[in-house]
Amino acid sequence: MTNVIIRTETVEEQQPNDDSISLLKQLQEQLKLQQEELLLQQRELFLQDQSTLSNNLPPPQTNSWTFTQGLILGQISVIFVIIVFVKFFVFADGSTIPTKKSALKDASGVIVKRNKQTKKTGASSDDIIEDEKLVDIRSKISTILEKTYYDVNSHSPESLDWFNVLVAQTISQLRTEALLSDNIYHSLNNFLETTNIPEFMDKINLTEIDIGDDFPIFSNCRIKYGEDLGRLEAKIDVDLSDTLTLGIATKLLLNQPRPLTAVLPVSLAVSIVRFSGCLTVSLINTKDIDLKNIDKTKEEEELSEEDNEDEGGTALMFSFSPDYRLEFVIKSLIGSRAKLQDVPKISSLIESKLRTWFHERCVEPRFQVVRLPSLWPRTKNTREPISKKTAVSRSDSMVSDNL
Repeated sequence: MTNVIIRTETVEEQQPNDDSISLLKQLQEQLKLQQEELLLQQRELFLQDQSTLSNNLPPPQTNSWTFTQGLILGQISVIFVIIVFVKFFVFADGSTIPTKKSALKDASGVIVKRNKQTKKTGASSDDIIEDEKLVDIRSKISTILEKTYYDVNSHSPESLDWFNVLVAQTISQLRTEALLSDNIYHSLNNFLETTNIPEFMDKINLTEIDIGDDFPIFSNCRIKYGEDLGRLEAKIDVDLSDTLTLGIATKLLLNQPRPLTAVLPVSLAVSIVRFSGCLTVSLINTKDIDLKNIDKTKEEEELSEEDNEDEGGTALMFSFSPDYRLEFVIKSLIGSRAKLQDVPKISSLIESKLRTWFHERCVEPRFQVVRLPSLWPRTKNTREPISKKTAVSRSDSMVSDNL
C-alpha cells in the first residue's frame, strides 16, 4: 500500500512540470514569430528607403574603360614622354647633312698640325709649287734627324747584329716551309711545266735543288741623304757566302728534215756561291714619286697610274750599287755517249744572262718597290699564346666528355 501511495504522488508531481514546459515552448515559438515579423518589417522599410534614395540621386555614369586599357594607355604616354625627352634634350639636330668642306674644316680643327705651312700666292706656277713641296720635305727630314739625335755627317755606322738575327730566323722559317712536303720542288716543277718552251727543247726536269744553310750578314749601316735630297736612305753592306744551286736536265731536239732527227741531252747546274754589295733602302710615298715600270706599255702604265692615284700608301724601295760582287759556279754536261763537261762558252753565256737579269731589276738607277701593308692594329690580326695549362685542361675536358 505504501508503494502505491508513493507512485501516485510522483505522478501528481510530474503533471505540473509537463504543463510548465509546454508553456515555455509555446512562449518561445511566439517570440520567434514576432522576431521574424519584425525583421520582415525592417527589411521592407529599408528597401523603401533605398528606393526613395535611388529615385532622388542622378543615374550613375557607366565607365567603358577597363583596367588593361588604362594600363596600356599609361605605358604609351610614358614612352612618348621619354622619346620626346631623348630627341630634344639628348640628341643633336641632324637635319643638316655635313658637306665635304665642313668635314675638312672639322678635321682641320681637330688634328694638331705642327708643320709650318708656307703661304701660297694665287699666281704661283708649277715650278714654285714643286719648290715649295721640296722645301717642305727637306724641313720634315731635318726635323726627323733633329728629334732622333742623328747627324748624317758625323754619326758612326751601325753593326745591325739584331737585324741579322731577325733575318736569319725569317730565312730559316722560309727554308723549313720550302722543304716541307717538297713544296719548293712542286712549285718549281709547276712553273717549268707552264712556261712556254721553244720547239727545239724537250721537257725540263729538275735534277738538283739546294737552298743553302747560311745567312746573309748586314753591317756598316749609315743614313744618308738621297740624290734629290727629298728622302733619307739607309746604305747597308751585305755579304752572303753560301751555295744556292738549281740543276736541270733537258734535251735539244733537231726537227729537220723530219721531226726528232737527232736528240742532244743537256744537263746544267747553276750555283751562286758569293754575293756582296751595298744595299740602299728607303721608305717612299707612291704618290710623291713618279715611278715607271719598264715592263709595261704606255697604255698599261697609264692604267696603273690611274689605279695608284686612289691607292697610294707607303712603299719600301731598295736597290744595289753597281759595284756589287756576284760569283757563280756553272756545271754543264752535253751529249749522250761522248759527253762534253763544263764548256766555258756555255758557262759565260749563262752567267752573262743572269747578271743582265739582276742588273736590269735591282741595280741603280733602277730599283724595286714593295708596297707595305697597313700597320694599324686590327682585331683580326690579334693573337694570344695558348698556355700549356689551358691546353691540358682542354684535353682533359675532351677526354671526360668522350667517357
